[in-house]
Amino acid sequence: MIKTGLEKLDKILGGGIRNCVLTDIFGASGTGKTQLALQIMASSLSAGDTIFYQDTTGTFRPERLLELFQPKGLSPTLLDNVAVGRITNTSEQFNHISKIRQSNFSLVIIDNVTDLFSFEYSKEEQILQKTTQLAKYMKELSQVALDKKIPILIVNMIRRTAEGDQENLGSVVSMFTHIKIKLIKKPQNYEGNVFMTPLKKDRFLYKITKEGLIDLPEAI
Repeated sequence: MIKTGLEKLDKILGGGIRNCVLTDIFGASGTGKTQLALQIMASSLSAGDTIFYQDTTGTFRPERLLELFQPKGLSPTLLDNVAVGRITNTSEQFNHISKIRQSNFSLVIIDNVTDLFSFEYSKEEQILQKTTQLAKYMKELSQVALDKKIPILIVNMIRRTAEGDQENLGSVVSMFTHIKIKLIKKPQNYEGNVFMTPLKKDRFLYKITKEGLIDLPEAI
């Protein structure tokens, strides 16, 4: 298992990010989704792992990862163990599944998993095609996690709808993800909700710092 850097979250998860499953981190902008993914990367790299980071939005910043290395005393040379794939369309996103199969990465991260599907199939008459293609992609992704016996971490966004804030294409994503971590901005702090079964929800409190996401006690 890979530690998340948050003790309460690791306890909820039974030790950390698990092999063979898809873990979904989602939330509104500014809630620390990518920050959490990066500190999971730092934890994985400190154990000698190799990582495949798939960037669909062009926002990956290695310098931020280096900032997370400093408090842990990690060498900047660990960046050599990170392969970054800049993905610009859904065809490339599908093709990168083959790259996972043909390599021996210890951890795969996709940030953001639904953005390109929403962009390419943005018309109302393309809704069925969008959901069908995303379902196909998510099914293949979950299968490769099982076949390669590795953890795959996906990052997703929130969309504002008439029914309120909802995970983007969440009905499709949820069919194939095993663990869901929703990050929420509260008036005084940040809250994470963890769903490991449809009927069970656990929570943790955190704040965002230069060193990444850190635990807050429940009393705050």
